[in-house]
Amino acid sequence: MGVEDRLPYWAIFDESMWSLSDYRRCMHLEESEHEIEEGSELNAWKIYVKDDVLIVFELDVSEETDDPLAVYLASFQRASMKNLLSEMGKANNLPAFRTNLSAQ
Repeated sequence: MGVEDRLPYWAIFDESMWSLSDYRRCMHLEESEHEIEEGSELNAWKIYVKDDVLIVFELDVSEETDDPLAVYLASFQRASMKNLLSEMGKANNLPAFRTNLSAQ
C-alpha cells in the first residue's frame, strides 16, 4: 500500500496474521463507530479510523475468509500510533510487525 513513503508514522502486519475479528477485538474497533465505508464493489479493504490512526485491512476477495492479507496502520500523530501499538502489545500472541517508530 505504500504507507512507508507517505505518512510520518506507520506499522505493517503482514506475517503470521490473526483473523480480522481478532485484530478488531485487540484494537477495540466498533464497526458503527470507527469504520469508513470502502465504496468499491470488490470490498477488498476494511477501513477504520480510531484516535487519529488510520487502520486498513487488506482482504483476500477470492476467498470467503475473515483473514486479512495485511494490516496497515498510519498516523500523523506519533503518540496516537505508539498508544495503539502499546495497547495491542498487551496481547500474548501479537503477530510480528514492522514500524518506523523506533527510527523517528
